[in-house]
Amino acid sequence: MLSFERVDKVSPRYIFEWWSKNVKRRHKHIKSSHDEPLLEPRNRRFDDLVFRSQIICEFASKSEELTMILHRIYDNVMDEMREYKAKSKEKCSLSHEDALLEDINEF
Repeated sequence: MLSFERVDKVSPRYIFEWWSKNVKRRHKHIKSSHDEPLLEPRNRRFDDLVFRSQIICEFASKSEELTMILHRIYDNVMDEMREYKAKSKEKCSLSHEDALLEDINEF
């Protein structure tokens, strides 16, 4: 709209911080046109997990008992995933699809 009206300058007080592409976010999985193609499969997996988790969380939040069951299951799943990650690090299998800077530094 600003370019249509030929506005070249805008006072910074009218620019909200969250409009910036450099804004600090509490979460790091944000869809962006600047994402590297390398991360697209990971983003798709993340979106799928979030969608499925939201359904489970909505169901579990209906009672304290269901919430405690879900917390216990999450704890067990995290333990299992940590064990898997530790075992897979021993094998040194690093795919280009899942390569992160921290993984490369450890490698």
